[in-house]
Amino acid sequence: MRKRLMLFEQNNQHILDKKHQEWEFLHHFHHLGYDLLDLSILEEFRWDSLSPDDLKSMTNRYTWQANDSLLSIRSDWTDAIVRYRKKYKLKTDKIAYSGPVYSYNKERMQFGMEIFSEDIDTQQSSMKDLLDYLQTHLKQTVSVAVISHYSLLKRLLSKDELQDPEVRHLLRERNLDGLTKYLGQTHPVVQLMSQPVPDQLHFARDQFPDLKDPVNEIINWRNALEEKNIPIVYSDLFSLPAQSYYKGIFLQFYTDQTVEPIVTGGQYSSPTKAFGMAINLTDLTY
Repeated sequence: MRKRLMLFEQNNQHILDKKHQEWEFLHHFHHLGYDLLDLSILEEFRWDSLSPDDLKSMTNRYTWQANDSLLSIRSDWTDAIVRYRKKYKLKTDKIAYSGPVYSYNKERMQFGMEIFSEDIDTQQSSMKDLLDYLQTHLKQTVSVAVISHYSLLKRLLSKDELQDPEVRHLLRERNLDGLTKYLGQTHPVVQLMSQPVPDQLHFARDQFPDLKDPVNEIINWRNALEEKNIPIVYSDLFSLPAQSYYKGIFLQFYTDQTVEPIVTGGQYSSPTKAFGMAINLTDLTY
């Protein structure tokens, strides 16, 4: 009996700690000037207005049909906020949120923020807000940062190549041999991937004039991350966006204890330029 009571006490404290952590995050960002947003975990879609992104994401969602609607459990906060902002014409410069997301057979708790501004200094300031919170309140130290830019491949591949399932598969695998056979030795993607990873960024800028702007943006963000004293910062030039609204810089952060990114986020359109990042608490004590 005593052991059972001790287990209940431990469980009670664990629940209280989780709720306090969520309250602390929202309270902290409220005092930084962020508006708070709480959305229903249940999302409703109309069959006649499903976007290509919606259709693609349904394979990773819990969904069911009710009359003329398709109902789904939230699988991505940014996706939900993009649609909410379009529907209700959300008028705010920056928001913070907390809550679970459910991809198929997996639950994650996220703390995140979204910035509705194309000003890079504002975006980078919000990134630093989140990283500071991660280190100061969650006691997590980022050891690796990976920077991608989702406009690079759009400039190196034709529209048909970009939509080709085989090309996308080979890119996700970083399969240079496969891409060489499929696209040819002289293809820009093959030329770029053939370079040593430390040299790829400067090779892209020097050899492909159309890539100058996104490469310079990567360098700008890399400098901002190095100011945060992150030990390893490198660029991944071959990432494919999960959703079409991701347009520019995409960031992933890791600690020494995580194999999945602890923080992810980037630039997107909603319907104008925006920036968002989320802390994924699955691999943390939560």
